[in-house]
Amino acid sequence: RQSATGAGEAAAAGECIGRPNACEGAMSKADFLQAVQKCNAELVKKPHDAKLLRQRGEAKRKLGQHKDAVDDFTVALGFKPDLALAFAGRGNARRALGLLQEALNDYNSAVRLEPHNPMFLVDRAVLRQQLGNMVEALRDVEAALAVRPNYVQALHLRGEVSRKLGQHIEAHQDFDAALRLDPRHVSSLASRGAVKRTLGLHAEALADFDLALSLAPRNPGIFAGRGATRLELRMSEAAKADFEAALALNPGNDFARWGLEAAAEQMTSQGLQLTLTGFVAPGLNTKFCERRRPGFQVNGYPTYWSPDSLYFLYWCQKESRWKAARWVDFEKVRKGSAVGFIAAPVNADIRLADNLSKGWHEFDGTTQAWRGRGASGVSAVAKLETNVQTITLAGFATTKLNARYGERFRPAMLVNGHETYWTADSQYFLYWSAKEDRWKGTLSTDFERVQGGANPGFIGAPLGADVTSAELVKGWHEWNGAQWVFGEKSGVLSIGTLAAVQLAPFVARGSRGTAANDGPSAAPARAAAVA
Repeated sequence: RQSATGAGEAAAAGECIGRPNACEGAMSKADFLQAVQKCNAELVKKPHDAKLLRQRGEAKRKLGQHKDAVDDFTVALGFKPDLALAFAGRGNARRALGLLQEALNDYNSAVRLEPHNPMFLVDRAVLRQQLGNMVEALRDVEAALAVRPNYVQALHLRGEVSRKLGQHIEAHQDFDAALRLDPRHVSSLASRGAVKRTLGLHAEALADFDLALSLAPRNPGIFAGRGATRLELRMSEAAKADFEAALALNPGNDFARWGLEAAAEQMTSQGLQLTLTGFVAPGLNTKFCERRRPGFQVNGYPTYWSPDSLYFLYWCQKESRWKAARWVDFEKVRKGSAVGFIAAPVNADIRLADNLSKGWHEFDGTTQAWRGRGASGVSAVAKLETNVQTITLAGFATTKLNARYGERFRPAMLVNGHETYWTADSQYFLYWSAKEDRWKGTLSTDFERVQGGANPGFIGAPLGADVTSAELVKGWHEWNGAQWVFGEKSGVLSIGTLAAVQLAPFVARGSRGTAANDGPSAAPARAAAVA
């Protein structure tokens, strides 16, 4: 991010160059070098001129000479202790040097001198966000917007703070507002893409990342963001290319390195199956399959679901451990909740086949206390050859619709950003109708029309209902040729997972941050499916 103080500082540096109206974006390295030289010449005549010292310090900061810039700002403040721009400039230079507390002190001084300067408020907000003080950062950015409501950087920053707080709708609104004012604001495009990805709007997210990269084609963070979106859409080869591009531009990008490994794994695997044993609560001692389709990651990690979708395992960022929760808590977990009733040891990677995670804890509802279960935990880790979630429908007058539907979520099979579900003979499919806010079922011959925006169908789920939820959504409507007929008992009979494991041993090596890494290669062989 360019410094929020940048526009004013660049104009000040431009005064030395003789271009008082120069904007930051129009100035090059050569301009700032010339600014330093001209300030040097002026300072020979006026060695105690605080404004010239600050201008030289700002030009040096723009050149990356942060230590020298701090020296100039400090000398300037010695001559003029109430020079707010010098405090702000020194704060920016110290932040670049990693001297965060000293930088915060400088920003505080600048704001005390000019409490209604929106640039100073935003600079301090950026640092407070970096320090994890989101509430104070939000307070600063709100104060800046009260002074300047159309301040693009402030709108973007408020969106970023909201995003970090899990307030994705509010963040989306702020990025929209920033882009209405500046449609080419790269940071807001990239951030909005990240929010859309979180909200499951993958096609729209890709559009934002594409536009951002057209404006900033050498930004590794944007490549990594687009790669993560493509990864969730199982566009493995395209995701791999994005992560490679990110690493070429920034070899130290850990997220891109994880993404590259995950993309390579996705090209050879359908995910992992974890078997849990040793727990008291019924339903937990079973196989949990990785759910691969968009919208089921938590804190950047995959989730693993029981065959009946009643329970899921997730990585709890707050506690640095894997936990299990009920399906009804999934949205709360995605928003940051740490709810759960079994928990792995802190920092344990439960996906390691050569070091099975044991010694879990289980919550005792009777005593309202956590109990150690020494032998409980993961008893097996298997790499899946097949991993398909299914929905079985029943109760419809058209008997051919009473069948099991398997998910398809390759990019070519998505509708309105959602997976589709198909009968075994591919004659019928279920899709999410964005116009009607419901799932509908129709003939496979309608697929191209549906992808083009049409909404045909002869069965429809209740408005807003999640047909994959464990509550088994009933109360669908069916078209009888003349009118829609409500069926109180028609709808989802069961949900499940068709999973076939590779019989060769599999070892997932590496850190928690990677998706299952490549294990020993072997010809896959089918095992019993999990219904």
